[in-house]
Amino acid sequence: MADVHNDGSYSRELGVASYRKRRRRSRVFRCVVALVLIAIIGGASYMFGKQFIDPDSLPVDLPGVEKSAPAENEITEASLPTVQPVTLSLLAAGDVIPSGAVAESGRQESGAYDFSHLFAHIKKEISLFDLRIVNQEAVMAGERLGFGGDYPLNAPQDLGRAENAAGFNVVLHATDHAFDAQAEGIHNELTWWHDNFPQMAVLGIADPQPKNNPTLSDYVNNVYIFEKDGFKIAVLNHTWLEDEQNKNVVSLLSDNKIASDVAKAREQGAEMIIACPHWGDENNSELNSDQEHFAKVYAEQGVDLIIGTHPRVLQGVEVLESANGHKTVCFYSLGCLISPHDDNNLLGGLAEVELSRDDHGACTVSSATLKPVITHRGNGDEYCTYLLSAYTEDIAMTGWDAWIPLDDWNHKCEEALGSGYDSNKCELKVDVTKATPGSSSSDKSADEAEVTEEEEYGYI
Repeated sequence: MADVHNDGSYSRELGVASYRKRRRRSRVFRCVVALVLIAIIGGASYMFGKQFIDPDSLPVDLPGVEKSAPAENEITEASLPTVQPVTLSLLAAGDVIPSGAVAESGRQESGAYDFSHLFAHIKKEISLFDLRIVNQEAVMAGERLGFGGDYPLNAPQDLGRAENAAGFNVVLHATDHAFDAQAEGIHNELTWWHDNFPQMAVLGIADPQPKNNPTLSDYVNNVYIFEKDGFKIAVLNHTWLEDEQNKNVVSLLSDNKIASDVAKAREQGAEMIIACPHWGDENNSELNSDQEHFAKVYAEQGVDLIIGTHPRVLQGVEVLESANGHKTVCFYSLGCLISPHDDNNLLGGLAEVELSRDDHGACTVSSATLKPVITHRGNGDEYCTYLLSAYTEDIAMTGWDAWIPLDDWNHKCEEALGSGYDSNKCELKVDVTKATPGSSSSDKSADEAEVTEEEEYGYI
């Protein structure tokens, strides 16, 4: 034993030294064990911490810590796809009726025609927009069929030249007068547009002689897509006609045709859809049953904007809401842009609308305004259209209708457009976020839901 002398006697000093030596060894051993345990616990904490600590809750990125991806069914703003946000501005005008005094206003001494004066005072307004639509009542069938009469309604081709110079880039042609000059008239007009202004989109009619003009676009059986910065907008144009034989030449208004065209627009990548129906009763500010029915059909098909023409007088604006909550802004009638007639037919409107796509691809009608216009029936090239806001007593006194006070025109706007019309600014601002009370779409009755043979073939 370490604490016993060589002679076998016990030594207290040696015993104390031995005890102290064993105690030091025990302390060293305990320290080593403690360090090993600390290392094991620390490593385990690190590994388990990586598994159970929410990295997304950490205020900063730490080395070795990976942010977790959102759960498969968790949608966050950051996880939504992003696209370029775009706002597209649109202006739509009502009926251009180039008969009677309108036709005569463009006749020159040489016998030629010049209609540039018709739109001279609204040209600047038109230029402010991306998509610029006008409804042309008459075909431009050529001189052989005669000009200036109320029926058949045929315009000099110089009218198209004036529409192009005014800045319009879409002409609506699905009207009740589209077939006035028969197949020859439609062929002549589309050939003229193709040869002179191929960039102009002429909607609603198709060339009945396509072999002669194979490059002409056919917007009767296809749809027109307008694109701005990758934002695709479809424009559809439909009308009513009684003659079945015209269904492949004029785009007709029916439930099936609407559904078919909307489907084609979606297939071609359209993110929003504008429908331009030629409907309603002439010289009647009240909606007829067809307008009410087809407005709901458009809304249920997801159309975003409806621009109505044909009644030749202003009608109201509504926001329709479909069964799934989709909102559709509907201008029932824009009246006349230029008219040879008197009284109410002289009053029309410009629909000015913004269509927007945000950075996540959500598309909406972001604003909508109707600005009244008035046909000023002056002599010669003073026969033209003004914004009502720019029309003055002095200008009115130079025309044939000087006896109508300006207050009367504003009163007519109030009657047609309702209490929302601002007579001081001469405009109607539409609240596009709220459906008009009582305008929500409803399911069709059993009788309405039955598909007729006429609807099956795209005519009514």
